Amino acid sequence: MFDNCVAMVIRADKNEDFVYRLEMDATTQQELCISFSNAHDELLNEKTKVVFDGSYKPLTGEFLTIENFQLPPEIMDAIRDPIGVKSLQKENGIFPEIKAVFIGERIESDDSEKFNIAFQRFRKEQYISPKWFNLFLSENTFSQEKRYGISIADSIDCFYTANELQFVSFYFARQIFDLSGYYRSATDQEVASFVTNENLLIEDAASFKSMADTWIRRKIAMINDSRVLENYSASQIKSLASKVDIKIDVENRKIKLPNDKESIKVILGFLDEETYKGPFSKNTYLANSKRTIAKK
Repeated sequence: MFDNCVAMVIRADKNEDFVYRLEMDATTQQELCISFSNAHDELLNEKTKVVFDGSYKPLTGEFLTIENFQLPPEIMDAIRDPIGVKSLQKENGIFPEIKAVFIGERIESDDSEKFNIAFQRFRKEQYISPKWFNLFLSENTFSQEKRYGISIADSIDCFYTANELQFVSFYFARQIFDLSGYYRSATDQEVASFVTNENLLIEDAASFKSMADTWIRRKIAMINDSRVLENYSASQIKSLASKVDIKIDVENRKIKLPNDKESIKVILGFLDEETYKGPFSKNTYLANSKRTIAKK
């Protein structure tokens, strides 16, 4: 994989030139392609594919995939014609900020094309700044290198192939691509509506809204989609919660949500079926993800 490929970068800020080519010598380019190919094998080979829905964290031996992923056309155009892509250079005396490094190949057959592209998120510590004392060893003596440079790791964070984006860490993948359109997360309007739900009692609405981070918004969306608050009364939910040692207060036939974030997460996790009692220890746990087991 990645024979005769060209390394490129995605710039972090929005600009007409979305992609740049990394100009490097042939030997370095070949070694980098081999490194990314090996990194692909380490990330994905011999692992089970799980379709991404935003609620499941893959186990060791699994990876997530977003089907029909809309790859930015600038990236595909760059793979088609790498020579036509501008090389990374200074602009007004400074280099553009880098968001990700990628290497890809285009395979054409039967009037169709397929892309294989490996992406690595770029972190601030990968810049080699001339402001620092960058010391390199030669013949037992360190000397300072004052040129600007970048460091590329021997790993990748996601891989695109056959219209799928494959990755292990959602957190790392979303540092490269905007993935918000591929999972349910409650909007501001949904959060506001949740606060006034007739089956809930939230005394400090403003405080709840301020605490509504990504995790809470995803729980709200899943709870709304499951219609659990419509299908079960507050007393029924309280009774079910007591079976796994989760305390839920009911007032005026409404579930009363506490004001502290950790307690809110426990109750929302229960409403989204992510709390359970260990069958052996009898301890109550809050899961960080879930996936439905297919019935046989």
